[in-house]
Amino acid sequence: MTGNSERRSGKSIPAFAAFIPFGTLLIYHFHSIFSLRWVSLVTLLESISLLSIYLNITANDPMWTMFGIWTFIALCTPVYLNVAETQRVPDVEKDRDKITLTNLFKICSDAVFSDFRISLTAKIPLAIQLLVGGSVIYLVFGADWIMHAVAGFGVGTIALKAYRTAVNHYGYNRLASYFRLDRFRVFKVEHRTGSLEFALFSVIVAESIWELSEVVVHLVSPINAFRIGAEPFWNMIGDIVFAMAGGVAAWYLLKCKLKWL
Repeated sequence: MTGNSERRSGKSIPAFAAFIPFGTLLIYHFHSIFSLRWVSLVTLLESISLLSIYLNITANDPMWTMFGIWTFIALCTPVYLNVAETQRVPDVEKDRDKITLTNLFKICSDAVFSDFRISLTAKIPLAIQLLVGGSVIYLVFGADWIMHAVAGFGVGTIALKAYRTAVNHYGYNRLASYFRLDRFRVFKVEHRTGSLEFALFSVIVAESIWELSEVVVHLVSPINAFRIGAEPFWNMIGDIVFAMAGGVAAWYLLKCKLKWL
């Protein structure tokens, strides 16, 4: 009886245990907030990222070692946040119905990162690409575009969740008025693919910033540990296009196939 009450109380293990290798299995033993199939999937993806970290450290590959570490942290974060939420003392939120950038960011970020399924779905391709990571991926033509499509999938997934959260909480018309978009007739009525438009907008912004950072890195240090070289303009356009394709794939999967969004 005591074991069951401890498991349901969520106070028997600290939330930071999520960042311990295979700590999700330990958390599952004490918490009932995750199903076994999701815990198994997280454990599998964490195993891939940990194996990638080890192999790339031994291969003296700093870039893919960094990717492996980032993927592991990204996989553990939604677990940590969900456990921390069960241990947090509820507080009274004031003025959440008033549209401000602060409230909008808080509502959307809470929805994105507290939704364990959305957070994990956005990161599945990120972990899978580690299987073909390292120096091998640079020997395959078009592999760089696959990486950008994977990144676009993750950005599109998060953007779609944030968009639906904002629209459901505030309403499309109120949001359009707040951002001064109601003066344009095209924004007066939400289109059926409005969420797709926002997802693509988010992907283009994120991808453009990434491309700009690559140019800056190459200009500062043409020979760098991240293997960022001088890319022709057509290749940059290809990166953005394939990232957009990843965003479209995320929108189609979550909007049209998965009913739990």
